[in-house]
Amino acid sequence: MVATSAKDSVGLVYLLKRAELAVRSCAEVTLAQFRLTPTQFLLLFRLNESRDVSSADLARTIGVRPQSIVDLIGPLEREGLIKRREAPEHRRILRIRLSAAGERLLEQAIPVARQLEVELLSSLTPSEIANLRKGLTKLLAGAQTHDTHPSVRRSAARATARPAQRSATVATSRRRQVSTR
Repeated sequence: MVATSAKDSVGLVYLLKRAELAVRSCAEVTLAQFRLTPTQFLLLFRLNESRDVSSADLARTIGVRPQSIVDLIGPLEREGLIKRREAPEHRRILRIRLSAAGERLLEQAIPVARQLEVELLSSLTPSEIANLRKGLTKLLAGAQTHDTHPSVRRSAARATARPAQRSATVATSRRRQVSTR
């Protein structure tokens, strides 16, 4: 493994972000013919992979805050590309799925997006592509388990809150027992 300095690591993350922005710019132009943004395409693609996903799960999957998902799905719903319904288990949970029109649009957009990917990766050898995939997969796994990742912070907050909630419940129970004697 090649040792890198802290400066190189930050530079690599910066380079990764610049590459993401450059690819996103290409995707914006390519997907414009379908009247989709890259984020909307990703949202539809995700919905194609799993049916009736909750809006909160969808937000986490595509990397936006749950509060922001409404702004993304609103236009798609108005265009008839997705359908929302209340979850039977809880009224406040919205389940989202592709409509038939959304499926048709995605069938047209996926080959175009794949072609863009082929073109953008054409300067890399198959070995470099395999190494890039392997490296990015490891980076993703590391980021998703890092202390600063939102899901890790939520889990830690829940674990910390549970003992405090139990202590409060026990204290309340004791006060009730004392007051009823």
